Amino acid sequence: MTNKKYLPKFLILFIAVFLFTSCNEDRKLDENDARLDSLSQELAKYKKDSDSLIMLLEKSGLATGYPVFYGKKFDTIENPEEYIAKALEKHSDKIPMDPVLGGTMEFRKVQVLTEDWLLAVYDDGHVQGKSIFKYQLQPDGSLKFTHIASKMPK
Repeated sequence: MTNKKYLPKFLILFIAVFLFTSCNEDRKLDENDARLDSLSQELAKYKKDSDSLIMLLEKSGLATGYPVFYGKKFDTIENPEEYIAKALEKHSDKIPMDPVLGGTMEFRKVQVLTEDWLLAVYDDGHVQGKSIFKYQLQPDGSLKFTHIASKMPK
């Protein structure tokens, strides 16, 4: 008989513990969902930027004919577009494509699109690719190039 006396109390205690732990799990799930949602939104933003840049790559003549304002940083450089192109041509290691059939990848055409971005066409004599790079003038006068997007041969 004593077992039956404690059974309702045990059952109530078991249910309380179960509810408490399930609430805690729900809170953890909510936190994970919020973090996942935040990361999904950030990924969507980067995808939108990437898609825009890829569209620029496909229509590479879009920005031609408009002057580029380089800002005060480039005031001491006589021809910024040529300076930027020659600096990139020295960095063939930035080409995101491997040569084929023993060729050597080289930049063939560099077109400054904006005060931050440029379009570069490169090939090794066999295959060709296009990439958009972000460039930044460093305090020492060198340029830092960051690969943004590419269009590779199919």
